[in-house]
Amino acid sequence: MMKTAQNILRRVWPFGIGAVCLWMLSEQIEDVEFATLWTSVIAVAPWQWGLALAASAVSFLAVSRYDVIAQRHFQMHRSTSEAMTVGATAIGLGQTLGAGAVVGTFVRWRMMPDLSLKDAARITAFVTVTFLAAMAVSIAIAALFLPTPHVPAILPPIILAVAFFVVVLAFVFPVLPRPGSRLSLPTLPAMAALLALCLIDTVFAALALYLLLPPELTLSFAMLLPVFLIALGAAIFSGTPGGVGPFELTLLAMLPHQPDATLLAGTLAFRAIYYALPALLAGLVLLRHLARPRPARMPRQHRAYETYDTAPLSTVSRAELGVIRQNGGALLSCDAGRYGAVRIGQTLVALFDPIEGDAHAMARPLKHAARAQNRIACKYKISARQAVKSRKARWAVVHISDEAVLSPAKHKTSGSTYRQLRRKLRTAEKAGVTISQPETHMLPLGDMARVSTAWEAKHGIPKGLTMGRFDDLYIGCQSVFLAYQDTRLVGFVSFHATAHEWCLDLMRVLPDAPDGTMHSLVQKAVEAAAAADVPRLSLAAAPALPEGKTALERKIRGYHFKHAGGAGLRQFKACFAPRWEPLFMAAPGPVQLSLAALDLTRAVNLRSTPATPIACHHSAPNQAQLSSTS
Repeated sequence: MMKTAQNILRRVWPFGIGAVCLWMLSEQIEDVEFATLWTSVIAVAPWQWGLALAASAVSFLAVSRYDVIAQRHFQMHRSTSEAMTVGATAIGLGQTLGAGAVVGTFVRWRMMPDLSLKDAARITAFVTVTFLAAMAVSIAIAALFLPTPHVPAILPPIILAVAFFVVVLAFVFPVLPRPGSRLSLPTLPAMAALLALCLIDTVFAALALYLLLPPELTLSFAMLLPVFLIALGAAIFSGTPGGVGPFELTLLAMLPHQPDATLLAGTLAFRAIYYALPALLAGLVLLRHLARPRPARMPRQHRAYETYDTAPLSTVSRAELGVIRQNGGALLSCDAGRYGAVRIGQTLVALFDPIEGDAHAMARPLKHAARAQNRIACKYKISARQAVKSRKARWAVVHISDEAVLSPAKHKTSGSTYRQLRRKLRTAEKAGVTISQPETHMLPLGDMARVSTAWEAKHGIPKGLTMGRFDDLYIGCQSVFLAYQDTRLVGFVSFHATAHEWCLDLMRVLPDAPDGTMHSLVQKAVEAAAAADVPRLSLAAAPALPEGKTALERKIRGYHFKHAGGAGLRQFKACFAPRWEPLFMAAPGPVQLSLAALDLTRAVNLRSTPATPIACHHSAPNQAQLSSTS
């Protein structure tokens, strides 16, 4: 009974607010004659109507882009034109009829029949909440720089401080865990786009009103803009049909020195061109769609995401690409080729060199794929050759690490170069350490979990993204080597393994394991790779040396080198006398590169919940694929 009453109240209260505001408005303008208002509206010149119509069109063009960003947020694969049409229709009807959330959900659901009612409601909620947040920031910016009566001076800085906190929260914790689900916050590129769209939308809407105001009003656009934003916010928050009542009452209250009749005349003309006309056009579009439904239109660029284990790999694909089994990644396929990709908070990361195709040809599809998820594009751990191609494509490139590579068949332990390795191997052998390579189904997972837990207790949270974490299913897909002291498991290593390459992944030893245990494990793996005729074995990457052209670059690299354990990693891998191959990171520009680098640092250190996995599909999306995991 209580729930029913609450539902009724929620649907009735906007009309109650509208009624109260209209009553208050009638009291304020009781001396104004309707004939006078109508005469002022008729007196609006044709050029004013034309310019106001153009300004309204620009405003609605920005409005229609909200749905594009919302559908990208939920990984819904729609063409931009269809998303814009549906968004403009939903907002055009919703803002005029009132109860925008209900009307918007219904319109989106009926115009996209393969979309569930729940997902239509989620798009509407995303558009509504993000628009209100962007409008609050727009009001604060306008009030901070433009004359705004009746607004406390402390309010704009408070709003901007809250907005800054939300931006930091979205960067550090892009996914917030909830009981039974996870909430993905909008990315920073999405927030920037939403704010820009809101500014375009509201500034041109205010311009439409300004153009329709009678010339006798002594009101500048700079004075009207913040007042209009506040009035529009009051109208939207009230939920009344067309915002009638709260909008006019706020305008009159905040512009007390302007003639009421003249101001209301401009408002009536504005309502005709900004509310009535879009609602009429939106109604026709909706009726046409209901009469002749059209199938969903897919994006122009052909893209498909496939899981690692279901897609065939090429002979040049990196063995280390197997890490995407654990980080929610997928294989991005397009007409130009294929990339291994993983999405993190703000970035769609293409891991390593392309599996197929040319990196230069893949640059544009990668940027399109990132934009389709409201993210920036980034290439991570690419080779020197691909870095050169990225520079030629005018991407910003930076040297981030060096990979230790061996040729197993040529690896020996004799000579002065391997003196340190031989000493470590002898020490482990004297301590009774023996190495074995069991079959996958024979792995002692319980003992391995114990070793991994002890290692984590000493070294802290294991890093992620391109470095694996211990998991039964994950390690079951790798080549594993175990170190025993008598019958006690004291350590293990795992390798991503393909026919042409092995790559070191997990390295775990007990704190009291004999010195040289890890060296013995890796040496045994190198010998096994040589016996299997594997031409290339990677000991994975170590941070680049703290070198640079400027003092700032050297300082940043030094900090990263120290906290990433660069010295220890390089010392261990140097025992095997590998050749060091530089690896690079690239992004479309310096700003994107900086943001991606910070985002990757956060993701690798796993200080927050990782981004939701990439939704994989092989053909046109069905209902299940249109639903988001966010």
